[in-house]
Amino acid sequence: MIALRRHALARLALAPVADNDADRERAARWHASGRPFVVTRRREASRDVGLGFCTTEAAHPELRPRRVAAHTDAAFVVDLALPPTLKEIARNPAASPHAASFSRLAVAAAAAGIAIRVYGSWMWQALTGERHVHEGSDLDVLVDVADVSAADRVTAFLAEIEPTLAFRLDGEISFASLGEVNWREYQQAGPEVLLKSVDAMRLTPRTELPA
Repeated sequence: MIALRRHALARLALAPVADNDADRERAARWHASGRPFVVTRRREASRDVGLGFCTTEAAHPELRPRRVAAHTDAAFVVDLALPPTLKEIARNPAASPHAASFSRLAVAAAAAGIAIRVYGSWMWQALTGERHVHEGSDLDVLVDVADVSAADRVTAFLAEIEPTLAFRLDGEISFASLGEVNWREYQQAGPEVLLKSVDAMRLTPRTELPA
């Protein structure tokens, strides 16, 4: 099992807690179906693990999926896994209209030695088979980086490849044990970046990132 981190897929021993009865029922059904929850940030007043999931309404498929927030005691997390790889997402039927773009991105990333994982609407579509991807949906990518040199290389790659694709690339780069930074923000080269982790969200000087 991987370490607790944002975007990890968590499976639980018990259904998590939500803020209202309707969302508690949604969370219980989601858990009973064996689906994983995504790790978000801890709540300020709690040490519980923050969770999220995105569910559709069968009676109203025209509506955009509903994002639900929940939380649980860390003791109830029985498994943690990374989000799906780009290749796994590309195999989903929803990706067929953009097969050329997915192939181009996958081939270029492999040649550059960059491992791309995907979260957000494309991930939920692949995991549930329900309609989460709509026309104009971004592809939310997640790439682990060891240091600023790797971060520079990855963000330059994403910026270069994006204009050749049929979809916009959103997402984050992840510094091990520190947290995640939006890749576009990182590329802007400001003196600070917004670093998000399970435990905190703070503006961080670039000089504090691993060299």
